[in-house]
Amino acid sequence: MYKKMLLLAMALCLICSVPAASAVLLEVTEKGTVTALDAENGTMTILPDARYACNYSMTPPCGWAAMNESIEVNGTVPDPAVFSIFEVGDVVEVTSVGGEGGRWIAVGKLVASEGVWYATDIVGDPATLPAPLVGNYSLTYEAVPDCANCTGSVCPAVEMNITVLSEGKTVFEDVIKPGEDLMYNGRNDNSSVLVTFIRGEASSLNCPDQPMVAGPQPISVFLVHVNPPIGFEPEGTAVPTTVATTAPTSSGALLVPLVAGILGCVAALRRR
Repeated sequence: MYKKMLLLAMALCLICSVPAASAVLLEVTEKGTVTALDAENGTMTILPDARYACNYSMTPPCGWAAMNESIEVNGTVPDPAVFSIFEVGDVVEVTSVGGEGGRWIAVGKLVASEGVWYATDIVGDPATLPAPLVGNYSLTYEAVPDCANCTGSVCPAVEMNITVLSEGKTVFEDVIKPGEDLMYNGRNDNSSVLVTFIRGEASSLNCPDQPMVAGPQPISVFLVHVNPPIGFEPEGTAVPTTVATTAPTSSGALLVPLVAGILGCVAALRRR
């Protein structure tokens, strides 16, 4: 009898956990070529040739999986700066939310070198794009929320704590507000990183007086430009088909609330 009650309770927990998990918007990341830019309507069109996916039975587990057939995909751009940075014919990585196309939350310009795709320019949220920055640079950032103006699961970001890393080591840190930028060029190899913070969101969980609510993940918009170091040689037309990177955080985000809900229910039943 106890086992039946336990299974029933776990099933109910699973059902109750699904709405919270589904509130996290699915992110789709693709690579392709820009075929059209429409500044008047704020859209960009690409012809995708690969989709970023993970298969943990393979090594490396995540990378670009070639698409046998594809059609053009259109979406609104994260910021009008796209139209001054990108051109028709550029190879790009793009991430959309809620499905393929519709709304790009990040667009990155790609260049290939030694079998790997690298990003030289990003408009949108860099955390949603898998290709590493050129020159072995990387960025981390943490939004400071405006806790008085939260809406559901997100709050406006009043400023952003940004860390620039070179070969995995912190080389520069700064706090900037919307409209401000930072630059790092301390490696003495002609490389540099320029980051402009346009606007952003933070999770309402960072505010002590905000209730825990289900909702979409916070999304921020940056302009990122990396000048490659001396000696960096792009491959031109010889392009790789895969790139080894870590799995996107959004892929696992849907599973965490489900597992947490089930474990919480089991713990509660055991306490009883």
